[in-house]
Amino acid sequence: MPLYGVDVASYQGEPSWPKVHASGIRFAFSKVTEDTDYTNPTWTHNRSKMPELGEDFLPGAYHFLHGGNGAAQARHFLSKAGNVTGFAVALDVEASGADADTARDWVNEVKDRTGGHPVIGYFPRWYWEQQGRPDLSFFDTIWQSHYVNGSGSAADLYKKVPDSWWKPFGGEPISILQYSSKASVPGISGPCDVNACRETLTDLKALALGTREPPRPVADG
Repeated sequence: MPLYGVDVASYQGEPSWPKVHASGIRFAFSKVTEDTDYTNPTWTHNRSKMPELGEDFLPGAYHFLHGGNGAAQARHFLSKAGNVTGFAVALDVEASGADADTARDWVNEVKDRTGGHPVIGYFPRWYWEQQGRPDLSFFDTIWQSHYVNGSGSAADLYKKVPDSWWKPFGGEPISILQYSSKASVPGISGPCDVNACRETLTDLKALALGTREPPRPVADG
């Protein structure tokens, strides 16, 4: 049975994180920033409430990348995110002129300023193909997306996910799969994105927080 997670932005308002956790969700990513001039107004709430769930939960923070200066966007993210110790960090690369080169600059800047904090790359396979199949080994691991049909609970929707959606690409394994944007999760208003991880929470924390070596590069599936 996989671990289930969610990712949220301002559209989901201020989740009741105790209810989210009680429903079986064990990790979450909140949007923090976008480009160099936007900050998610619900980040302050999420930043304070997610860690209160304790050791049985992994809180996360992400930036939505635009084209342009990746390092400047990384500095904006860190200035608004605050100390990311104890948080998984992810970079969302899927539109707005973003590409692998800009993403690499963002990752390098974050690592330089945090002492090497791991970065998970949300880089959907369709966008990777559109971008010419670039090497993604500058990420510590990949967060892939491929959606099933319908709506429902995280567990019910995951039953529709074929194993082939976990095949690696870009030279990195997939550690997280976003498989729907129409899940119903107690504590979150309206439909939301749900994700799965096939490792244990201990393993995911070790990867996301830098307490174990990242997975070795792999051949594309």
